[in-house]
Amino acid sequence: MSSILIIHQHNCSKNEACQRAEHMLDDIANDYNLKIEHDGDGQIYFSGSGIQGEVEINHEEIHISASLGFLMLAFKPIISDKIKNKLEEIF
Repeated sequence: MSSILIIHQHNCSKNEACQRAEHMLDDIANDYNLKIEHDGDGQIYFSGSGIQGEVEINHEEIHISASLGFLMLAFKPIISDKIKNKLEEIF
Protein backbone atom coordinates (compact mmCIF):
# COMPACT_ATOMS: atom_id res chain seq x y z
CA MET A 1 0.00 0.00 0.00
CA SER A 2 1.05 3.52 -0.69
CA SER A 3 -0.16 6.62 1.05
CA ILE A 4 -0.87 10.27 0.44
CA LEU A 5 -0.39 12.88 3.14
CA ILE A 6 -1.23 16.51 2.50
CA ILE A 7 -1.24 19.32 5.06
CA HIS A 8 -2.68 22.64 3.97
CA GLN A 9 -2.86 25.88 5.96
CA HIS A 10 -6.09 27.89 6.00
CA ASN A 11 -7.23 31.24 7.40
CA CYS A 12 -10.92 30.41 7.89
CA SER A 13 -12.93 29.53 10.93
CA LYS A 14 -13.00 25.80 11.59
CA ASN A 15 -16.66 25.66 10.58
CA GLU A 16 -16.05 27.40 7.25
CA ALA A 17 -12.98 25.27 6.59
CA CYS A 18 -15.12 22.16 7.20
CA GLN A 19 -17.75 23.36 4.75
CA ARG A 20 -15.17 24.14 2.09
CA ALA A 21 -13.40 20.80 2.60
CA GLU A 22 -16.71 18.93 2.36
CA HIS A 23 -17.48 20.69 -0.92
CA MET A 24 -14.02 19.82 -2.25
CA LEU A 25 -14.40 16.16 -1.26
CA ASP A 26 -17.83 15.96 -2.84
CA ASP A 27 -16.26 17.01 -6.16
CA ILE A 28 -13.44 14.49 -5.83
CA ALA A 29 -15.84 11.77 -4.67
CA ASN A 30 -17.78 12.11 -7.91
CA ASP A 31 -14.59 11.58 -9.94
CA TYR A 32 -13.43 8.51 -8.00
CA ASN A 33 -16.77 7.05 -6.85
CA LEU A 34 -15.97 7.56 -3.17
CA LYS A 35 -18.27 7.21 -0.20
CA ILE A 36 -18.04 10.18 2.19
CA GLU A 37 -18.90 10.16 5.90
CA HIS A 38 -18.87 13.30 8.06
CA ASP A 39 -18.66 13.22 11.83
CA GLY A 40 -19.70 16.87 12.20
CA ASP A 41 -16.65 17.80 14.26
CA GLY A 42 -13.89 18.33 11.73
CA GLN A 43 -13.40 14.72 10.65
CA ILE A 44 -14.40 13.46 7.23
CA TYR A 45 -13.83 9.87 6.13
CA PHE A 46 -13.80 8.62 2.55
CA SER A 47 -13.48 5.23 0.92
CA GLY A 48 -13.84 3.61 -2.44
CA SER A 49 -12.36 0.87 -4.56
CA GLY A 50 -8.66 0.91 -3.77
CA ILE A 51 -8.64 4.05 -1.65
CA GLN A 52 -9.56 5.00 1.89
CA GLY A 53 -8.67 7.97 4.01
CA GLU A 54 -9.67 10.81 6.23
CA VAL A 55 -9.61 14.58 6.45
CA GLU A 56 -8.99 16.23 9.79
CA ILE A 57 -9.70 19.93 10.06
CA ASN A 58 -8.52 22.14 12.89
CA HIS A 59 -8.40 25.90 13.34
CA GLU A 60 -5.26 26.34 11.24
CA GLU A 61 -4.75 23.32 8.99
CA ILE A 62 -6.39 20.62 6.96
CA HIS A 63 -4.73 17.19 7.14
CA ILE A 64 -5.61 14.77 4.37
CA SER A 65 -4.35 11.21 4.52
CA ALA A 66 -5.21 8.36 2.21
CA SER A 67 -4.09 4.79 1.66
CA LEU A 68 -4.03 3.52 -1.89
CA GLY A 69 -4.33 -0.09 -2.94
CA PHE A 70 -2.05 -1.63 -5.52
CA LEU A 71 -4.28 -0.84 -8.50
CA MET A 72 -4.53 2.83 -7.50
CA LEU A 73 -0.74 3.35 -7.21
CA ALA A 74 -0.52 4.55 -10.80
CA PHE A 75 -3.03 7.29 -9.98
CA LYS A 76 -1.22 8.58 -6.87
CA PRO A 77 0.33 11.65 -8.58
CA ILE A 78 -2.95 12.49 -10.29
CA ILE A 79 -4.97 12.19 -7.08
CA SER A 80 -2.40 14.15 -5.04
CA ASP A 81 -2.23 16.95 -7.60
CA LYS A 82 -6.01 17.14 -7.86
CA ILE A 83 -6.37 17.46 -4.08
CA LYS A 84 -3.62 20.08 -3.87
CA ASN A 85 -5.11 22.09 -6.73
CA LYS A 86 -8.58 21.98 -5.17
CA LEU A 87 -7.18 23.10 -1.81
CA GLU A 88 -5.39 26.05 -3.44
CA GLU A 89 -8.56 26.93 -5.32
CA ILE A 90 -10.91 26.96 -2.32
CA PHE A 91 -8.51 28.25 0.35
